[in-house]
This record gives sequence, structure tokens and C-alpha cells, in this order.
Amino acid sequence: MYMERTFGNVTWVDLVRPTDKNLDDLRRRFKLHEIITKELKGPSARSRVERYGDYLYLIYYFPIYDSKEQASRRSEIDFVITKDAVITVHYEDIEPIKEVKEKFLEFESSFELTYRIIAALLNYQERQLRHIQEKVESVGSMLFKNKERQVLKMVSRVKRDVSEYRIISRHQGPILASLLAEGLRFFGEKDANKPYIDSLIGDHMKILNQIEDYRDAVADYEDTNNQLMNLRINEAMKTFTILSFMTFPFVLLVTVIDMNVAGNPLKSIHGIFWIVVVTVIVGMVSLYTYFKNKNWL
Repeated sequence: MYMERTFGNVTWVDLVRPTDKNLDDLRRRFKLHEIITKELKGPSARSRVERYGDYLYLIYYFPIYDSKEQASRRSEIDFVITKDAVITVHYEDIEPIKEVKEKFLEFESSFELTYRIIAALLNYQERQLRHIQEKVESVGSMLFKNKERQVLKMVSRVKRDVSEYRIISRHQGPILASLLAEGLRFFGEKDANKPYIDSLIGDHMKILNQIEDYRDAVADYEDTNNQLMNLRINEAMKTFTILSFMTFPFVLLVTVIDMNVAGNPLKSIHGIFWIVVVTVIVGMVSLYTYFKNKNWL
């Protein structure tokens, strides 16, 4: 899909899933390097900012939540920035791009247009943190409800989502810093353009701080859940140990009485069966009462 619009003195060309003809037209019109044209055909291996003569080439990654995988995945948008035009290339529909097209009618420079697009991406990225926030709050509400196994599964999914989001977001910082350095040299308007990138870096740091807070919260919830699970295991082990102690002497008593050996005096006692039954019942009730009074059960 091809879109070209003029905002004041700035031309914006936006390509979604570009065709070879689209890229060939751009190469001739904006005198793009052959390497850049090839890279624009599909997603790139790494993000970067480079200057090629009369334009800047920026590869920018940002996270998008995948509801099927229940985790964030990496999405990419590429920029070719000249003094009076911005070319954006992406390989899927991106909601923030539509917002910029609908919201703004004019830009003072191509640098400002680039800033507005990345700012919209960061704003969208911050909004997407809500699904992580909701997951973290759900985990917290499940604690102390005897649902440790379920909480463990939820924690594992949240940790995966947070880690994927964090990996993608952390790499944005160096790219924005590189854009600041290269952009100032390219446009030669230090005082005019520096606040734009400083604002983006500030928004990026705010997002990183939020994801670190969620990461710490998930780690705390996981530790708490592990402690609860260990407590339940210890309680179960203590119960089994006490039950074993309660039954062992009576099993031994029955075994001795039932021993079919010569000279066993217990087998000849009249009514030995009922004596053993009563002894076992009274003994086990007595031990149970004793352990209960000691709060061991």
C-alpha cells in the first residue's frame, strides 16, 4: 500500500509491504543507495541509524502485543529522512501511523515529522503496557487463595511477556541517542531539533522505568508464591510423617500378633482380635488428640 501526502513543506511517503516497483520508484526519485533499497524489501536484522549522503536511514523496532502468543513481539518501521521528505516503510499495519496521518496537517521540517511518528510509537508502546499491568495485578490478586499452581503458570507467562517487551524496548535508547547525534549533524539546527529527541529519550526512559517496576513486582510475587508452595509442601510432609509415626507401632503390634511361629503366646489369648482392634483405635485417637493439642496437625 502506497501513501504520499504533503504537510506544509514536508512530503511524507508511507509504504506498507512495499513491492519491487514501489522501491524502484523510490530509488530513482530520492537517489537511494542500492543497499538501502534491498534492505527495505523486508525486515532487517538489527536497528541502526546511518547517514548516506543527502539522507538518514533509520531502522526502528518497537513492541506489539500478540494476543495469540500472549507475549510482545518485535515490529519494525524503517525511515529514510531527507531535508524535505520522510519515507516510512513497514511490513504490517501500524495503528500509530494512522493516528499521525489523521491528527497533523502541517510540519515545519522532516525532522519534526520523524519526531511525531516516533513519539506516536512510544505513546502507543506505553499504552500497550496496560496488558502487562493487568496481568501483574491479576497475579497479585491470586496470592493467598490456595492457587499456587495456577499462579505459577500466570507468573511464567507474565515473565515471558515482560522479558520480550523489555528486550525490544531497551534497544531503543541507543538508537534514539544515535538519531540525536546524526540528526543534529545532518540538519545543522542544534537548538531547534535537540528538544525533540530529548523528549523522545525522556518518554523512552519512562517506559523502561515502568517495565522495570512490573518486572520487580512479578519477581516479588513469584518469591511469595514459591514460599507459599514450600510451606504447603512442608505441611504435607509433616502430616505424612506424623501419620507414619501414628500407624507404625500399631502395624508392628498387629504383625507381631499375626506371626505364625511356634510359641507365640499372643495368638492363644481369648478375644485377641477385639483386644487389638480396641487398642489400635484408642491408641490412634490418643496420638491424634496429642498432636492436635500441640498444633502439629
